[in-house]
Amino acid sequence: MYATKKTISSWLDSVPNISGDNSPLPVAAEEQAEHRNKRRKLNDHGHRLPSPPASESLALARKKMSPSTPSSSKRLREDDDNSFALNNSQLDQTTPRPSRNQQAFTNQNLTWEPFSAGTSQGTPSQASSASFNSGSIPVLKKPRSVNSRTSPTRQFRSAEVNETGFNTESLRSDKCPPSLNILWRELNRIGQGGGILPASLESRWDDTDANIPFFAYDRDPATKDKTELADLPSFEWVQALYRRAKDCRFNRESELSWNGDVHAPILEQVFRVDRFTSRGPVDFRWAQAAQIIREFKPKDAPSKMVDFCVFYKPDKGSPEEHALELACKTRPGHSINHTDFSDLCRRPIALSIETKRPHIEGDTATLQVSTWHSAQWRSLRWNHGPTARTIEFLPGIIVQGHEWRFVASVLDQDGKSLLLEEVKLGGTDTELGIYSLVLGLQHLRKWIEEDYWPAFVSDILNTDSGQSS
Repeated sequence: MYATKKTISSWLDSVPNISGDNSPLPVAAEEQAEHRNKRRKLNDHGHRLPSPPASESLALARKKMSPSTPSSSKRLREDDDNSFALNNSQLDQTTPRPSRNQQAFTNQNLTWEPFSAGTSQGTPSQASSASFNSGSIPVLKKPRSVNSRTSPTRQFRSAEVNETGFNTESLRSDKCPPSLNILWRELNRIGQGGGILPASLESRWDDTDANIPFFAYDRDPATKDKTELADLPSFEWVQALYRRAKDCRFNRESELSWNGDVHAPILEQVFRVDRFTSRGPVDFRWAQAAQIIREFKPKDAPSKMVDFCVFYKPDKGSPEEHALELACKTRPGHSINHTDFSDLCRRPIALSIETKRPHIEGDTATLQVSTWHSAQWRSLRWNHGPTARTIEFLPGIIVQGHEWRFVASVLDQDGKSLLLEEVKLGGTDTELGIYSLVLGLQHLRKWIEEDYWPAFVSDILNTDSGQSS
């Protein structure tokens, strides 16, 4: 069917008049796709992120800046229509930028904040900016606090700079007072085991499986009579203790097993007639729950405890006991010591013992005894001036499995506690080591009775007599 002039005129009349419209002429889809591909090839950079459409970012920005009203939404639609008229070069030149919130977050993370910002008014970023703008010197952040979970190395460093802490040194240093020098050298001689056993026992033990070296027997005419009078446990007891200690070691038993089956029986052998009766005024207590009184605790450092405490108990009704009771009434915790645990309130601690399993936590044990002694020194100096004192040192023992080591604390020139290490007392890994240990502890018991107690009475109780037994 052929078109006539009439049908052509009718079709032309149906076409809308677009002469007043400024919009670009429609382009075929194939031409648009081809044009986009060409532009993409010219501006193809693999390392650049694609730019978002300018129309979308502009519309979003206008929407945030303008109030939400009917007229604004109309303008928004008009702007959107006009935005489509941007050519491709304008689209490529539009750089994507983060929002204000993103900029503030990024700047805040990249800005270094001195410790002083935490105490200034305003936000941390404002305080930091003010600090830099004013040209002030930044203050370093305060070190993290030290607690019981802090590593021993950090706790040692903290104790060294803390006025209520402590330092450590060797017993062979010039910090060792003469009285301590005499004591540790005698303990060292006993611990080496030379000539500490009566020679008469050698023939008696020939028929046993005793592993006692030849040098352990005293054959010196000048000293052998005195050695024969030594108060020694039976060889059967020594061998039984040796076997139990060996089981604890190779079965990797807990510290509780070591304390109950090995360490406590040794202390009972030295300080008691039997399991329940002390040999005299010097006795011991389990002290795992003994806490340091608040007034004597170290500052900015965790408190510590020990396992056993050896104390002096004056005779009942004696002047020394009465003086102790009077002193306790005015002291922190109503205790004569730095702990208010059990009957240690009324019985001065003379020797502190900390125990650990074999080959572990050696630094932790040193920390515990050092902190404990530091608190004990503060207790001894409570309400007393920095005058010359009769008490020159505080003894202690660190036990790790078989091995027993003697330590002692003194006060340095600044009045700070100084732990002096160490002398081997003996051990439970051999029969001779057990005999050395028992004899060394007996020597310490004698020192407590004859030296420490009189010094304590003079310094703390302010009485003339130091002998109450």
